[in-house]
Amino acid sequence: MVTTSATSELVAAEPDAYPPLLPAHLRRPAVVIIVLALLLLAVLALRYAHQEAAGTLDRTLDSYIRTRLRSDQSMTGAVISFVYSPRSLLVLAVVAVIGAVARRWSGVILTLGGPLIAVTITEVILKPLTGRLRYGHLTFPSGHATVLAATAIAIIILLAGAKRPRSVVLRLTAALATAAVAAGVAISLIAQHIHYTTDTIAGCCVAVVTVLSLALALDIVPRRVEAGRSGI
Repeated sequence: MVTTSATSELVAAEPDAYPPLLPAHLRRPAVVIIVLALLLLAVLALRYAHQEAAGTLDRTLDSYIRTRLRSDQSMTGAVISFVYSPRSLLVLAVVAVIGAVARRWSGVILTLGGPLIAVTITEVILKPLTGRLRYGHLTFPSGHATVLAATAIAIIILLAGAKRPRSVVLRLTAALATAAVAAGVAISLIAQHIHYTTDTIAGCCVAVVTVLSLALALDIVPRRVEAGRSGI
């Protein structure tokens, strides 16, 4: 018979078997962020549901972005071409490998499942529900912004708890670079007249809610397993 103390020693011997995606002190802030993102998404959805024309916020921000990037149309076009190509899937595959190395199954599920669930919610539920059109296509929330933001958030979560690279500066730089890429794609979508600004903001909200919720859910399983072992 395995005693409670022996089981506890066994669990303690493997403290990093399934390190949490979100440390305990970040779980409550994550819930707050999820709620705020849901509220913002709801406000935008109610405001722009079944509309085609740009709102005041869109006209202001879209005009500013296009004016600033008028001389960089070739660059933003190249960004969009890459996003629409199969090559962009390689990025997600690399992220999944990183997740497998850094977090085992929870990292893989977060990096693959997070973007997949988020874009499914966007394309299957929210776009038909809100019915916002642009050039005859449903655009709210932006599916591309959803996927890129979800991938970026998953990478940032993995980097925050990763043991390698050991340098905090390197991890912070990688996290900022990831966020910059996602933001660059969102801005390019606006500059190329594919989406309104609020479409991309809504996509980011979906990504935040989905990935953070999934991370919290994935952290529950190891904690319950460990609690069950401790109670043997």
